[in-house]
Amino acid sequence: MSAKTPILILLGMCLSFSLVLAVVIAFRPQTPPPKRRPQVAAQHRAPTTPETPHRATTPSPEPAARPETRPATPTVGLKPMDLTPSAEAAHELDLAKKELREQIAALKKDRDQMLNNLAGQLATLPLAEAAVQLNDLDDESAALVLVRLKPDKRRALLGQLEPARAKRLTQALTPLSH
Repeated sequence: MSAKTPILILLGMCLSFSLVLAVVIAFRPQTPPPKRRPQVAAQHRAPTTPETPHRATTPSPEPAARPETRPATPTVGLKPMDLTPSAEAAHELDLAKKELREQIAALKKDRDQMLNNLAGQLATLPLAEAAVQLNDLDDESAALVLVRLKPDKRRALLGQLEPARAKRLTQALTPLSH
């Protein structure tokens, strides 16, 4: 490879980058510059009272730039909404609550049935295989399955598990077994 090759490669890369940059700049969306409000010279006057004659003060420096705010939308002719629930809305809400309670009860029943089936299957498996299956479950599910097993099978399974996991599951089982 000659000494000119790396120079040509570098030059080609620079030119291609410049071309891509020029295309991106040429086709970028044009955004108008931010609008500026005309600045009005502010003059502060001291309040006039009968004791003090009216005198003009020196103009203060320009006020700090404030972020532009949108003008408030006119509320002429708008009336506040009545937000008290109607009898029909209250009835619909009660029906929705009842339906949700029924769905939750059905889901809990299905969950309990699945946990019972899993516990029955684990009870029939050899300890090593049951421990492998139990390790695949999260702590909460494992505790819910273990509580459904006979105490001697539960102790044997906990003995097959990693000590830290067995301790966590034993702690999780304490409130469930009462």
